[in-house]
Amino acid sequence: MMNKVTYFNMTNNLTIISLCLIFLLAPLTIKEKTTDLNEFSYEEEIVLDYIGYKDLYARIARIESRHRYDVANKTKMVGKYQASRSALLEFGYSEDQIQAIYDSFDTTYTEQGHARYTFDIETFPAEDQERFICWYMKRMEKVYLKEMIDKYVGTTVNNVYITRAGILNASMLGFNHVVRFLESNGEINYTPRKGYSIKNRLQQFERTEIES
Repeated sequence: MMNKVTYFNMTNNLTIISLCLIFLLAPLTIKEKTTDLNEFSYEEEIVLDYIGYKDLYARIARIESRHRYDVANKTKMVGKYQASRSALLEFGYSEDQIQAIYDSFDTTYTEQGHARYTFDIETFPAEDQERFICWYMKRMEKVYLKEMIDKYVGTTVNNVYITRAGILNASMLGFNHVVRFLESNGEINYTPRKGYSIKNRLQQFERTEIES
């Protein structure tokens, strides 16, 4: 007949084994939210670098134009922040004002034969360009991409951690492209002929966020 001491020891051993099995079989803790059902993330502390809007604009300007107010390209994107025709119209420029910008285009060539486009900044002054980026970012954040920001910031999409700063940076390629990337879980990744894709633009700020 089993004595009490032996029974107690067996019960203790079974309890320890059960706790070990529960620990080993428990699902992994995911600290980051993820929209990719096939993607698992071990617990990871996301450390973000917080910046203000002015710093965000400066970083975007470096990507877009290397901070030059007079830069253009053959697709008629102009200025420090590479404003498009449709954005300028919504900003408040008239067709005549926009045409004056395009009429001032000048083309030079490098020794390698590459075209370089500039324009007369009197047609799109530096102060207007700075007002433009403030207006454009506010429109993206509060109107066109508000739903995407609310839904995806703090999640991981196609191995990219999504931040508000990243979404605003990517919006420089067009807000519709940002929506398509996020809603398709990264499968639709718009990439210009030259430059960074939507995913690249999100990656540039995946460890950077805007101060509240």
